[in-house]
Amino acid sequence: MGMHKLVLEDTIGYDFDLIALHCSLEEYQLAFLLNKHLNLRLYRAAEDLSVSFKALCAYFPIYHYEDKQRCLFYDLISNRNKSKLENIQAPDDLFGNMITTEINVRLIPELKNVDFLLKITEEGCVFSKTNTLAVLNNIPQIVTAYAIDVEELKTKENLIFA
Repeated sequence: MGMHKLVLEDTIGYDFDLIALHCSLEEYQLAFLLNKHLNLRLYRAAEDLSVSFKALCAYFPIYHYEDKQRCLFYDLISNRNKSKLENIQAPDDLFGNMITTEINVRLIPELKNVDFLLKITEEGCVFSKTNTLAVLNNIPQIVTAYAIDVEELKTKENLIFA
């Protein structure tokens, strides 16, 4: 009998631009600044982006904007989250009290110093990354903004959402 060989290929397309943002603002403040300086209308999504990690499920705030005229889709995602893990019982506790521990979780763990990610998906070729980066770096509240090569990220599948 003949031998059959199946080959699995990575067919998920990562055809979007990703910009890292370093700033100490809350996500709604950053969304306001991006709306003001980039002429966007980012709005908070009804549901946060949920990502399951080893022992917990973390929720990351996400803001959307769809520019229908230029066929551009913007997503502002927080890369940081403080999750509470409450199921840890103290080993010396006589009464079985639970200990609450805060865990810092990153959406993209290899980008541990990045505070926010701006994901831009386009269906044409009208998006100018250099102009957007110039505008972002001129906002005083943003420490720095730079482009990230998505193909080099290990956990890039966390950026694929509906």
